[in-house]
Amino acid sequence: MIRGLPFFFSTRFFLIFGSASALLIPLYLAHPSGILLPLALDGIIVLAAVLDFLVAPSPTRVQLRRPLPYPLAVDRTQEITIEASNGTGRPVPILVRDDVPEECRVESQPSKMIVSAGSIALFYYRLTPLERGEGIFGNIHFWLAGPLGLVWKRGEAPAAAKVKLYPGLALIGDRRFGMWRPIAHDPIRALKKASAGADFDSLREYVVGDDARLIHWGTTARTGTPMVRQNRIERSQTVFLVLDAGRMMTARVQGKTKLDHGLNAALLVAYAALELGDKVGVMMVGQEILCFLPPDNTRTQFGRILDATYALKPRMEEPRFYLALSSLASRLRRRSLVIIVTDLIDERASEGLMRYILGLLPRHLPLVVALSDTELIALAESIPRHKRDLYRQGVASGILDRRDRLMAKLGSRGVLVMDAPPEKISLRLLDRYLDIKTRNRL
Repeated sequence: MIRGLPFFFSTRFFLIFGSASALLIPLYLAHPSGILLPLALDGIIVLAAVLDFLVAPSPTRVQLRRPLPYPLAVDRTQEITIEASNGTGRPVPILVRDDVPEECRVESQPSKMIVSAGSIALFYYRLTPLERGEGIFGNIHFWLAGPLGLVWKRGEAPAAAKVKLYPGLALIGDRRFGMWRPIAHDPIRALKKASAGADFDSLREYVVGDDARLIHWGTTARTGTPMVRQNRIERSQTVFLVLDAGRMMTARVQGKTKLDHGLNAALLVAYAALELGDKVGVMMVGQEILCFLPPDNTRTQFGRILDATYALKPRMEEPRFYLALSSLASRLRRRSLVIIVTDLIDERASEGLMRYILGLLPRHLPLVVALSDTELIALAESIPRHKRDLYRQGVASGILDRRDRLMAKLGSRGVLVMDAPPEKISLRLLDRYLDIKTRNRL
């Protein structure tokens, strides 16, 4: 099917035309003048197709619209509905194909059905965004079959729309109610800690995984059932997220950039922190500060964080952390947990980052989240088969050694450090945040 043409021939046309054309050779072999019959038949078929196109319903008599679901998120498959209203006065076969954003994968297109006269039919297809950012839907392309079924007449419904393709929010959707489920039914160890804190609130029965230091021995002895203290979490603390959007975050792991993985982790922590009453702010850093949102704990803060970050991409440039962290130290008046999501190579490449992270101490509590390179680790641990493999393994091992020394140096200065593969960073960072909070590190 060619979208630019006003029509295309149907399968029925090609079957009839091909059957008539197949008679050319045997009739010619039987008698040379015999080819006139199939040629005449072909001409009649083409003429019938032209007539079918002329009497086919006008596309202006059919109205199509596409209400879009919200939100559209990376790796979350959504069902898109197209409503077709038939105003032609008779049943019409309709073929529909939507013009979807190039950042999306689409299934079940084109769709075809017969729409009754004066009725509305619904066409469905499945759409999965693959990249976050801004996507553009084009117009809806459709074709109406002629009465003879020989041609499809082309129509186009204006439906262009710009949409926001958010980061993968499926994980947040899965966990948002898990944050408050009873402890005994919560499968994630990190979320078990969500009811711990500094000030006593109530008692409950002990479940596997609880900290033994929280057991209330007096009540346990009196009731004969192990009981633990359930403390209130301190609220209105400040969590500030700093995301590196420089060249090291352009590397791809499992089809997504490291910045994509880091942003997913930051959003999960932001959601949890806001649910627990903390203030959350965010900053993304390249050669300049790409976005800055001051800490807040209002109900709309998570939406503002999403809108500020969803379309930002990593850039092939060195991040200027001194711009971010030097200004951050003066903007954050209260002691805050500052989470820096980046990648670490060695002390020289991360010299600026180290200097200004240390400048946050002791007033703030910095946590450096380093996204490890799983391919580099696999190369360093592989068994070399050739001399070239041995050299590559040595280079990979050297990079990892320098990285480990840098992380150890940061840790020795009082900076919290976390290292995890990008595909596992989200839940591990959430676990670390809850651990910091329940231990009252802020």
